[in-house]
Amino acid sequence: MADSTNELLGEQLGKGKVTIIEDTDAIAAVTGVSYYAVHFPVETTIASMTTGSDVSGADADLQRTYAAGTILFLNFTAITLSGTGMALVYKNDTL
Repeated sequence: MADSTNELLGEQLGKGKVTIIEDTDAIAAVTGVSYYAVHFPVETTIASMTTGSDVSGADADLQRTYAAGTILFLNFTAITLSGTGMALVYKNDTL
């Protein structure tokens, strides 16, 4: 049980690659990979996000500014920042 907290955190935040996207990157985006969560450690503005959702307009609804600490759990394949912020995107390599 001593390692249960770390194990739980690993389950929640993925067992695979974490990609950090910063507004200072030349192209503040990731595409073409299936991610399941995104964490915004600082206030972040999203220019676009492509999800696996069949809901009409869902992608456009995600284009907004998120408060620091926000975590979105959803399947998405692309995300682009708009001017400010940072995103930590999570992929579970064990699936």
